Amino acid sequence: MTEDDPDERRLADLEERLKKARGHDGSPPPKTEGSGSSLGMALRLSFDIVAAVVVGAGIGWFLDHWLGTTPLLFIVFFFLGAAAGFFNVIRTANRPDGKRKDRSPKI
Repeated sequence: MTEDDPDERRLADLEERLKKARGHDGSPPPKTEGSGSSLGMALRLSFDIVAAVVVGAGIGWFLDHWLGTTPLLFIVFFFLGAAAGFFNVIRTANRPDGKRKDRSPKI
């Protein structure tokens, strides 16, 4: 093929436009925070609630059958698990980046 080939010129033009769009070094543009991270956070928060309720209800059910107090402890631990789940969600949602492990209270 020669330099005057129109397909080769179009290909070179396309490469130049791609380099310009990606930046000068040819690397892909930096990933911005989008809906993928929001979906991940929503799934994590919903899992936190469900897991806390299931664990609380499971502990209550086990203690009820062990101590013979059916359904008193099941109900108590169900609500304790729900409260713990919602507390976890609120604490996680209030983190600025969602990853900080600082457990000290804000004053």
